[in-house]
Amino acid sequence: MPLAVTQEAARAMLPLAPREWEWEGEGSGSRKSWSRRRMLSKTTPALRRGSKRNRGGASTAAAMFGMTTRSRGRAQQQSSRSKSARNKLDGTGERLPSEGGRKRKRAKLDGISRPESSSRKGKRSQDRLEKKAKKRNRREEEDNGTCSSAGSSPLREPYMPVEVGRYPDGTEISKPMDSVISYQYMDMQEDYYRKIARQMEMPTLIPDIPPNCLVNDPLLLHIREPSRKIVLRAAQFVVGISSSIDGEPLARCSGFWVDLGGEKGTGTVVTTAHLIRTKRPSLDTWLCKDEYAPNAQVTVHLRGGTDAKGYLLYHQKHYDLAFFRVRMDPSIQFPSFNDEVKCAQDIFELGRDESADLMINHGRVEYSNPTVYERHHHMYIQGPHRNREYDKGGPVIDLEGKVVGMIDSCPEGSFIPSSILLKCFHLWRNFERIRRPHLEMKISAISLLNPVHVEKILIKYKIDEGLIVEEVSAGSPAEKCGIRVGDIIECINGKCISTAMELENMLLSIVVNSRDGLNSALDVEILVYCTRRYLRRIKVLTVKVSEDGEFVVREKLAECTHSMIFTIHVEAEPIFVINYSKVRPSLLCLSTWSKKRRLAVS
Repeated sequence: MPLAVTQEAARAMLPLAPREWEWEGEGSGSRKSWSRRRMLSKTTPALRRGSKRNRGGASTAAAMFGMTTRSRGRAQQQSSRSKSARNKLDGTGERLPSEGGRKRKRAKLDGISRPESSSRKGKRSQDRLEKKAKKRNRREEEDNGTCSSAGSSPLREPYMPVEVGRYPDGTEISKPMDSVISYQYMDMQEDYYRKIARQMEMPTLIPDIPPNCLVNDPLLLHIREPSRKIVLRAAQFVVGISSSIDGEPLARCSGFWVDLGGEKGTGTVVTTAHLIRTKRPSLDTWLCKDEYAPNAQVTVHLRGGTDAKGYLLYHQKHYDLAFFRVRMDPSIQFPSFNDEVKCAQDIFELGRDESADLMINHGRVEYSNPTVYERHHHMYIQGPHRNREYDKGGPVIDLEGKVVGMIDSCPEGSFIPSSILLKCFHLWRNFERIRRPHLEMKISAISLLNPVHVEKILIKYKIDEGLIVEEVSAGSPAEKCGIRVGDIIECINGKCISTAMELENMLLSIVVNSRDGLNSALDVEILVYCTRRYLRRIKVLTVKVSEDGEFVVREKLAECTHSMIFTIHVEAEPIFVINYSKVRPSLLCLSTWSKKRRLAVS
């Protein structure tokens, strides 16, 4: 006989599959007749007899009819236990697809039901927290209007409603605002300006960008458009670098990526060694008194506002080069080099300032003799004088985007040409050292002098090309061979030399072409014109090869047994008195100067 139950009781007892039940017939009033057989045949497979959900044999639906409260509670507990066992079949606590008991049993036998380790659980919980935080930040950005997917409603400035009243005579007066409304207005205004400030940080809305030569220089109109693309392509390998010692800032400059091999995922950044220089007691670089801190902390400021730690690989004191190992993005493109630099060639100096923004400056290559305080490997930049504090160490590129040199620290503007840099890279890659022969002389090129000066040399010595010896280090092989100040060097190892840059390239080429990087001394054959005897002599110098800076010291002065006092007169009137305690060639200079200036020396 069919079992009759109310509609509400049936739905309360079988909440899992109410749609699978069908009406057998209708009774009188609020009661309806159900067929128990149809009810059992229409239930889902999980409710049938012998299923996983009811492991006791009888279906849950059939067991619940006519049960007492206690037996119904037992059935619910059994149903919850079977549900929890079903959820343990996979490690994430999610139910397996309902494809029958065989697949769930196979999954259990395969080991999926084993509990997770504490580390995996911790990782999963951390991932869930990170996802929630990202969603929360996303919602906040959309609420603040800073997210690109937020609504298109613009920001509007808060408006304070003002109620206007009138006096009996018709004069208008603003009624005082309620304090609660005033505080709300102040909060809304503060939030508005905060959103405006955050919005102005977007790259498309940055208000004030300092102009550079590609914006306000009318002389570059003919190359402005192609130069923009070239500079932006070269900016990919330009970085900013800063150093510090125990948290105290030391220096900041620029650098660029070079392909020197190394570990996977890392690259090499080359810059000036002034980044780690702590002391510079003398402007004369030939005295080699600079001090460096190899253990300084170095930070490389990459594009996009990210930073990376730099590890010092090597620094060369003569050329002031420093190499750092840095973690790099595989998408970074390395520069290409051009080792032929011509006079008056257009170049761009690139670097990054204290905010890691790109710095662009234009100039032209200038051939010039170095001063007595500078090394021989510099080329100069003809352009406006400016502070090169941040862009020293950065690349110098031509109009094809190729690197032609590295910016040096000379305030007038100088750079180390690529012909020197490439040889230094080769020596570092093969020998992990950069050694060079030391001639221990200061020189200047005749071809770069004033033409009036060159004419006098040509008339006197019949020479218009070569290197003039400006100074010889005391006790050096050059001094021992008889080379004196004022002599002219015409050839080295059988090759004519006309500029100091040619001499520097020749000396480095000797080391590059060697097999061991020249750990020992080197014999150099020099053709010298002795200006005092009007004779040419071949001198063979045995010079040392070292990675240290070349040292040139002046000749020591001989001491006198007594002091000599000179009084300089101008038209028989004493001007000043000089007390000399050492003898030096100044006496001859003073007498010569007195003849030219009509002075008297007593």
